[in-house]
Amino acid sequence: MTNDLRWRTSLHEASHATCALAYGIPIVRVCITANTPHLRRGDYRPPPGIGLQAIVTLCLAGPAGEEYFCGRVNDGGDETDIEMAREYLARYCDPVLIGAGLAQGRDAAERLVRTAWAEQRIRLLADALLQRGTLSGEDIEALA
Repeated sequence: MTNDLRWRTSLHEASHATCALAYGIPIVRVCITANTPHLRRGDYRPPPGIGLQAIVTLCLAGPAGEEYFCGRVNDGGDETDIEMAREYLARYCDPVLIGAGLAQGRDAAERLVRTAWAEQRIRLLADALLQRGTLSGEDIEALA
């Protein structure tokens, strides 16, 4: 993984983790090693009843953070997250409402990553991910 891609990946994953912190979603671990498949980089345990909007926002926070800090995501790195958000919405929403749910989630994620609180944590977690490669939920709680 090139340094630029590694930095983008660390910001992307740190943005997901920061969103989880904001919504009180327990984090098991986050990993940015080169051999970790995209869907396995973050391991979260949303509690029952957390709310669909929180889950969709969690899915879309990675791309929102990556775009905020690094510019437009042009490599398709956001597609998996968007599809995951779409799948969550499809479980609970009328198909006509999925687009609106994605737009609301994207909006919420973009607003979140731009807050001073989140920006500070995203940078801190991204730096730690670059140094260590993997952070446990406990590591993230201690750093944040």
